[in-house]
Amino acid sequence: MMIHRRHVLGAGVAAPFILSGRARAASVVRFGSVGGLTDAGVYLADDQGYFSAAGVGVQMLRMPNAPSLLTALATGQLDVAGISVTPGLFSAITQGVQIRIVGDKQSVRPGFSATRLVVRSGFPTGTEAAQVAALKGKAVAISSKAASVAMVLGNYLAGFGLKPTDIRMVELSYPSMVPALGSGAVDAAVVLEPFLSEALQMGVARQVNDLVAASGGTATEASTSVPLVYSETFARDHAAAQGFMDAYLRGVRLYNDAFARGIDKDKIISILATRAKLDAGVIRNGFPAGLDPNGKVSVRFLQQCQDFFVQQHYLQAPIDLKKLVDTSFADSTVARLGEYKFG
Repeated sequence: MMIHRRHVLGAGVAAPFILSGRARAASVVRFGSVGGLTDAGVYLADDQGYFSAAGVGVQMLRMPNAPSLLTALATGQLDVAGISVTPGLFSAITQGVQIRIVGDKQSVRPGFSATRLVVRSGFPTGTEAAQVAALKGKAVAISSKAASVAMVLGNYLAGFGLKPTDIRMVELSYPSMVPALGSGAVDAAVVLEPFLSEALQMGVARQVNDLVAASGGTATEASTSVPLVYSETFARDHAAAQGFMDAYLRGVRLYNDAFARGIDKDKIISILATRAKLDAGVIRNGFPAGLDPNGKVSVRFLQQCQDFFVQQHYLQAPIDLKKLVDTSFADSTVARLGEYKFG
């Protein structure tokens, strides 16, 4: 099944579109991301009128990568963004860019991992250990060597006695991974949804591991691979900043109700398919990403990523994460809504 998706326009800011058409909002919040199903909290909050109820509207802008999103936050083009954990997220503070990590935009926990290791069709079969051993000297695609995915892959390989230098890491965009697996240009890849499901459904790859253990995600503390980030200017507009968080986490809770508890799952899938311009079957049969319903940020995972970036010389020195992480908005929302508990 071919997956239909919205293409990013150019290398900078894509054409914006306004959500929250149910009522005129007092503030329009400019939200940026690379797109995909991890925007589910925003889509659902808008569909249910949560943003309008909170007095905010949302203008969504698509950008191709984390550096573009960081630049847009720094230059006032964005108020909020979902930004993957890269060296730039930490070095922004040392460069005087005022941003705050305020919540979770994508995380990994048991049963919720939308980024997985696959091998191409025709790659040697056997036990997981045998397949990993066969990767020695082979090309493995990842989105970036200077990102948390490189650390997670290294953790996974270490569990089988391999080092990152035992394989050939190849940097590819997620859309490019599918044809590369199909042509045999790479032997394996760490692929993100919906490209993961596309590769599996086309028969060009098979899954090896969900990388939950390698990420350190647990039922009580998911590993935050994509934090929700506020610009400092937006964070100081307390009413709008708190209103956005209140609405966003209500949307995220609908997502978790559907995918963790099965509540109104078909309805939620239909909304997400329409908003993300995907086939509903892809979402229904795919692997759901983790979206923390309490907005919890894994400082532990952020610290591990920062240590990794320093060791790899992507960062000169670590920063005090207390200068970067601000949980006050999510904490305030949870205090009013109550803590969301699984099980």
